Amino acid sequence: MPDNPIITFTSDFGSREHYVGAVKGVLLGACPNATIVDISHEVGSHDLLEAAFVIAAAYPFYPNRTVHLVVVDPTVGSNRRGIIACTESAYFVAPDNGVLSLVYANEPAVRVVVIEADHYFRKPVSATFHARDVFAPVAGRLAGGTDFENFGAPITDYVKFAPPPVHKLADNKVEGIVLHIDKFGNAITNIRPEEVKRLTGLEGRPVLVRVNGKEIKAYRRYYAESNADELFSVLGSTGYYEIAAPKKPAARLLEIRRGNKVEVEFQ
Repeated sequence: MPDNPIITFTSDFGSREHYVGAVKGVLLGACPNATIVDISHEVGSHDLLEAAFVIAAAYPFYPNRTVHLVVVDPTVGSNRRGIIACTESAYFVAPDNGVLSLVYANEPAVRVVVIEADHYFRKPVSATFHARDVFAPVAGRLAGGTDFENFGAPITDYVKFAPPPVHKLADNKVEGIVLHIDKFGNAITNIRPEEVKRLTGLEGRPVLVRVNGKEIKAYRRYYAESNADELFSVLGSTGYYEIAAPKKPAARLLEIRRGNKVEVEFQ
């Protein structure tokens, strides 16, 4: 068993109910010396894209061999599969419903097995709580050192959705969408400098952002660099351009919703 196994847990369970606590109990039963880290349990109910963003934004910062348990599972109890995905540095235990799509997009090589070895499951298995009875014992055993190939056969037809695309509109202009709105009301787009360079050849900063019929002309290096009551764009810590306001929820001020189109012009 590894000396210091780490298991992260991401879900849409919230903190009011017993669900998170029950899953953690099973994790510790399967791997007593594990450190369990909550990434988030406030993902919107059944929101696969938000969960995909949250886990993709967090997992690169964990030590090698970390096991990431990701459960947003609107079709629990159906014939959807459970899977383990293995990258060069991490493992992911999740339902096979596309929730790992942004991980797949980030990783050059992913191996996936379907979870079939039901002798690892907690019995009886509830048809409505696979996080506790299927995914948690598997994640715990995996963190404890069980080879991921022991859990089932390899597959290549795992479910994934294409990340929302960024389009080139002109030599200095691209179009993306609002991918996520965080707790502070920052509207995080799906536009990265690397994608801008690939599409336009440009490496300059944004000079104009259009969203929801509004124009934002200011660009700042960090939030506190902005002027009072100023809306601005900024390159956020996730590597995407964001729309923000000083100590105010920019998304609410601009009536931005996730999925809104965003045009960005560059120098």
